Amino acid sequence: MNEFYCLDIEFPDVDFGLYYIKNKTKISKVHHAHLYARHDEIELRIFYDASSYFGEKLVAWSSKIDSKKFGSLIKVKVTANQTNERIQKIDIADAKLCGLSTGSNYYVGNKKYVIVKIDTVKFYWNPNEGTKNTAEFYLNDKGFRVVSPFYGIVGPKTFFKNDGKFEINRMNDSTKFYKLGKSSFRPEFNVYSKDNKKDRTATIIKEPKIQFKFQNGITEKEAIFYGDVVSMLASFYHHIKIDYTLRRIHLPENTITVKNIEQKNYFDTEGNLWGFNIYWNFNRFLQASWQKETLKNFELLSKAITLFNQSHLVDNSSAFLIRYNIIEICDKQKQATEKFTLTLNKKQRKAKQDEALVKILETIKTDEHEEFKKRWQNVQTLLQNKTMKTQLVSFLESQNLDPETFPVSIKDLKELRDYITHGSIERVDQELLRRSNILLYRITGILILNLMGVKEWGLKMP
Repeated sequence: MNEFYCLDIEFPDVDFGLYYIKNKTKISKVHHAHLYARHDEIELRIFYDASSYFGEKLVAWSSKIDSKKFGSLIKVKVTANQTNERIQKIDIADAKLCGLSTGSNYYVGNKKYVIVKIDTVKFYWNPNEGTKNTAEFYLNDKGFRVVSPFYGIVGPKTFFKNDGKFEINRMNDSTKFYKLGKSSFRPEFNVYSKDNKKDRTATIIKEPKIQFKFQNGITEKEAIFYGDVVSMLASFYHHIKIDYTLRRIHLPENTITVKNIEQKNYFDTEGNLWGFNIYWNFNRFLQASWQKETLKNFELLSKAITLFNQSHLVDNSSAFLIRYNIIEICDKQKQATEKFTLTLNKKQRKAKQDEALVKILETIKTDEHEEFKKRWQNVQTLLQNKTMKTQLVSFLESQNLDPETFPVSIKDLKELRDYITHGSIERVDQELLRRSNILLYRITGILILNLMGVKEWGLKMP
């Protein structure tokens, strides 16, 4: 079997004659290519006649497009000389362009090629009857922290099964599958060995994965969605993005494999739910009643959790702004406020307000007038409401959080946000910022738990 897949690649809406050397030579929209899906990279080698300068033109064209949309701008088709008869089709519609290069030595025979690096590829294969309605979603290296707690220590209890495979004993309370919509899942290790009869030792390899079982009638979209829900839960619990490097989905009509290149992240962090007065391990977390609300609020949770994890990778000021923004994202309520009855028209009200501002400014130091004026409009809007309660206070109260008990006042939080947003860093009290960051971390975590339907939290004061 070849180490690559043979494809025809079409650029249906691109006129390459307009790029690099502009000439009248018509350049074909379809080119033969080899696809290499290696462990740590996905590479396309697109072949062409050197005299067409297609490689250089492709480089010039790629600099004008959104790299994230690269895959959607081309079409691919598996060619007839493909040696693997099980393959049905290959899809790179979701691929991002990660790199592109040409070289004077990039030749196979008399054909030159250009190398294109992408971040994902999807394969459709003939179905496997024995594994239909199941899936294995393999996690990146950060996934070890998700799977490891479900197993005991590797030792004498590790055993070989009759088929030559072996497994590590799971912890007694972590053998069941957790229900999620039309599926059930559990974290597992895929364990295999590497051996060479010339070596003294054999190697045991562990791969972290999420194992799925599906009900009949599951679709590809649903299977991928359920996988996204589980990775989102794991990412929130561990406070770091945890993703899949390979998804293998076994449906009655085909088997689908989706390969993703892991995005290298040199930052790392460890997390749990202790900051929210929840002392569960991940196994216990999965046993909570989160399924219904998490599925309903998935889109909002995805945004909030992405920002929540990002806030652990930046400086204190940036973390504060990100966490404040999470609160605003979660606040989707439409607050109906009762207002005072106004007796003047808009023009008359403005004249009276301007007169009042002149009088009030007489009580303020002159060099602080401009800053006061910035707040004046907000104060006027608030004064029109019969209740002085702000949208933020009202929202937090609706989440069973009492701002009156916070160690940092809402006024101080808003003031910090204004200072940081407007670049007045010298006015920021660093100790207040530290305590505010701890408070906002706990508040945002609680808001996320509420969106999941998990109510067993408590607010620990910094």
